[in-house]
Amino acid sequence: MVGALVGITLSISYVLGPLLGGGISAGWTWRGIFWINVPCGALALIGIYSLWPDDRRQQYEGWTGIRKIDFLGNFLLIVASILLVFGVQEAGSYVWKWSSPVIIWSLVIAGLSWILLGVWETYLFYGRNHHIQPIFPVRLATGRVYLSTIIVTFLTGLVYIALVIKIPERFQVIYGDSALRAGIHLLPMLGSCAFGSTLAGSISKKRNLTSHTLAAGNSLQVIGLGLVYGFSHTTERGDIRYILGFTAIYGFGVGLCFAACTMIAAIEARHGDLAAAQGAVAQVRVLGGSLGLGICTIIFNDILQRSLGPATEAGRFPATVLDQLHRSPLAVFMLPPEQQALVKTVYSDAFRFQMLLMVAVAAVAVLASLGTYRSKPPAVVDTMIHHKELAARPSDTELESASSVRSLVRGVS
Repeated sequence: MVGALVGITLSISYVLGPLLGGGISAGWTWRGIFWINVPCGALALIGIYSLWPDDRRQQYEGWTGIRKIDFLGNFLLIVASILLVFGVQEAGSYVWKWSSPVIIWSLVIAGLSWILLGVWETYLFYGRNHHIQPIFPVRLATGRVYLSTIIVTFLTGLVYIALVIKIPERFQVIYGDSALRAGIHLLPMLGSCAFGSTLAGSISKKRNLTSHTLAAGNSLQVIGLGLVYGFSHTTERGDIRYILGFTAIYGFGVGLCFAACTMIAAIEARHGDLAAAQGAVAQVRVLGGSLGLGICTIIFNDILQRSLGPATEAGRFPATVLDQLHRSPLAVFMLPPEQQALVKTVYSDAFRFQMLLMVAVAAVAVLASLGTYRSKPPAVVDTMIHHKELAARPSDTELESASSVRSLVRGVS
């Protein structure tokens, strides 16, 4: 039961974020979104500490346990991820020019950090520092099935997280919806995504069909995104119901992929690499989403600049508003009605191109999912039982992760 909720929780959190964020910012202030994380995080921390079963608590290892932490690997990963996303999003939003030293150095340092991370993790794998547990064991990258899962997760996150932001934004810009109402339009995608996550575990209950589930989920994403693309240029409010239905199809495919990737990562990883394997899946999903959002911003601003840049230079469009539009399309409401219509047309063109790109990315994910196929895959439940037996040893720390994935396969009781 607990494991089956993993995929559902992931799906709900990604969609409820914009929904609650819209409600908080509309009824209070956008700063409240950050303040509310403090009590929620504290409550979760207290709950985990007080309710965690005593028989699953690990003995404190002192300095020996601290020495196992891959501090350098963690540092390089943080620097590489943050600076890469920062460079893409800040330059894409016209906060800095691509040629500015801030962006150039951010991207250069990010690239060097990724290279150094690969070198360091390879050294840990082939070197003699066996007391350090690498943040990403190199042997995971040598497995075809796991590597394909990482690629699929990255591409799925790239589209999904970007779409979670862009769908409500479109309803606000084109139809003038409030932040809360725009967030409510995500609920069909939320419900179908949660259902897909639950169903994926049940599908592989008796036989390992995770690769089939992954391919089917990505195919549904292509279908749903393709249908949304077909209606991406419409401005008729009556067409909203079609768009919501198409996002539900897409969300169902995402839910299947979320759960399938979680199970495949657990199946393909050695027991000692289980935590790192699951952590890598979570990391690339969020990284892909951040880059996807940055790419969408670049597309919009490029089309906006080419469409309204000449009018701004000629004095027919306010330069200050164009600058604010580069940072947020919602600045459109600062304009008079006739200029709003012009910006909405540009936004609609950009959204259509963004959707076309997302369809292409989802299609690549379908091809990548084929790399997870095995003619004789290992039994899911048996593999998870093996993980649990190894986790029962005092030196192991992945009991909860293995138990959760096993429950995911067995489905909701």
